[in-house]
Amino acid sequence: MAELRRRGPAALPPGERLTGGFLHDVRRVVLADGSRVVVKRIGRRSDASGARRFRLGESVARAALRSSVPAVPAYFIEAGDPVLRVGDTELLIYPNIPGTVLSTAEHAIDPALCRRAGELLFRIHRMRLPGRPFVAAGETPLWDTTVDVPWARLIRALRRRTGSRLTAADATLLTHWSEAYAAVLPRLSQRVSVGHGDLAPRNVIVHEQGDAVIDWEHAGLTEPWTELAVLALDWSSNARGRLHGPAFRAALHGYVRNGSAGPPDADALVGRAGRLLAWSLYNAQLALRDVSGPHLERVETTVQLLHVQAESMVELTEWFIQVP
Repeated sequence: MAELRRRGPAALPPGERLTGGFLHDVRRVVLADGSRVVVKRIGRRSDASGARRFRLGESVARAALRSSVPAVPAYFIEAGDPVLRVGDTELLIYPNIPGTVLSTAEHAIDPALCRRAGELLFRIHRMRLPGRPFVAAGETPLWDTTVDVPWARLIRALRRRTGSRLTAADATLLTHWSEAYAAVLPRLSQRVSVGHGDLAPRNVIVHEQGDAVIDWEHAGLTEPWTELAVLALDWSSNARGRLHGPAFRAALHGYVRNGSAGPPDADALVGRAGRLLAWSLYNAQLALRDVSGPHLERVETTVQLLHVQAESMVELTEWFIQVP
């Protein structure tokens, strides 16, 4: 630890770069004593609350572990703080969990795994936590509306500055989803529970003893049916967003069969679109400032997902409200 403080992150071995980590550098590192840990170097964030956001997420992960959810929280490095600040760098250090990180790009979509994912999410939503930590972090259960975003102008700017392939038809789609999300947001916001925030296949490790849930950065308040819609689509879609119906229904069944309160709300599917809109806007703004980064590809991929969802909404809605 003293060497790390003196030399900064350079004191750590280079390590093995791990998959995931859209915003951060994540590596598996072998320490001098032969033990393995996972080190996450927190990337630059859009506001000054990054470390506070991570502390909240880690507090949820520890509460989840106490509630028998197989969470993997970061180590407390000193004074009960999971965030280690070294100069201008902030680090989190996690246990290394041997196993397989799931990815729909690399593994066949498996309804049995989707059912387990739905069960995991229900167990997280069942948790009870005091409200004070969430208020302190300024946490809200859903994403801001994008109804006032000038999508057509934004796409024209992307085409001019980055060579984007997005079109006026894409701007029309984004405007449609923005209006739909703004219409359902007040009602969706009335339901709140504790959630993981990103329970995608890349954040679940399958190992000999079962599952391990990692990356609690976005944990906090959530609208439960919307998080279920996000999970069901993430786990049952391929890399191009094409849906596997039995897997989608299995994820819903894994959640609902554990005793959820009331029938699923199909407006949550529009809530999922709200998340994709927020991610598109965030990356579009970054792409205009940094044309060499991965941001434009993320925008175009996310817009494709919104197209697929629009084409599938009739059957998605039927499956969502008819889940046994």
